[in-house]
Amino acid sequence: EFRRVLFRSAYDVSGLYNCCFITPYLAAHPTGGAVLVFPGGGYNHLSNDSLSKGSNNDGDQKEASSITPWFNEAGISVFVVNYRTTSVEKTLDYHQLLSDATRAMRYIRSRAKEFYVDENKIGALGYSAGGHLAAMLATAYEWEVDDPDYIKDDIDELSAKSNAGVFSYAVLSFMNGSTHAGTRRVFTGDDASLYEKYSPEKLVNADTSPCFCWCEENDKTVPSASTYDFELALEQAGVKYESHVFTDQGASLHGIGVAQEYEQAKQWPTLATAFLKEIGF
Repeated sequence: EFRRVLFRSAYDVSGLYNCCFITPYLAAHPTGGAVLVFPGGGYNHLSNDSLSKGSNNDGDQKEASSITPWFNEAGISVFVVNYRTTSVEKTLDYHQLLSDATRAMRYIRSRAKEFYVDENKIGALGYSAGGHLAAMLATAYEWEVDDPDYIKDDIDELSAKSNAGVFSYAVLSFMNGSTHAGTRRVFTGDDASLYEKYSPEKLVNADTSPCFCWCEENDKTVPSASTYDFELALEQAGVKYESHVFTDQGASLHGIGVAQEYEQAKQWPTLATAFLKEIGF
């Protein structure tokens, strides 16, 4: 059984990199497809962590391993990524977050054969703030990140681009009226000059990976406008995508994970799996 696979090549004295690990859930009959899962938590904590510090993967799994039955049954392996948040590094911002996300993707790509994964069939799924991080891998994925605690190695020569994106009630825009202020605040330090630079909907181009998006129309935390704006950008760029906005009798809860208690939204794991299969996963 694989547990706590560290994806860093160096450790700083405070041990923060011990919070940077991946938990694999490998398909019994792999097709080569794989998806990295980034839990939500507003970049303040990880929703799958029992300690709310990002130091384990033993908490509520609704935004982490809960998608595994659908993907594994289809031959797609799942890798839950524990990345740094402000609960373990108070001064964290886009430097560390992008560093963790790109490193996780490159690390799995570097060990693709060991995990029975095709290095050209690795997607990224993210919930809420984790969706923002996953979207950065689908759009502007080759960031040169100035993470002061990180020492590069050969793995960093590999591509950090995801081959598909799956975004669950994700923060896909940093623009006013379409964002989650807390997620934007941590990532950018509330520097308004960075909002557009790190807003996925502004980064979409013809090279963006195929995307599957879904949200609840009345989400009270991340406006559905975030998904609508991203969908429009994909449409205009000619990127293959599928998008679903569910109403569920006015449901406004956020963080509903695989959403099996919601009559409409509970379809999304099946729909997302079919989308990934359609594009060759």
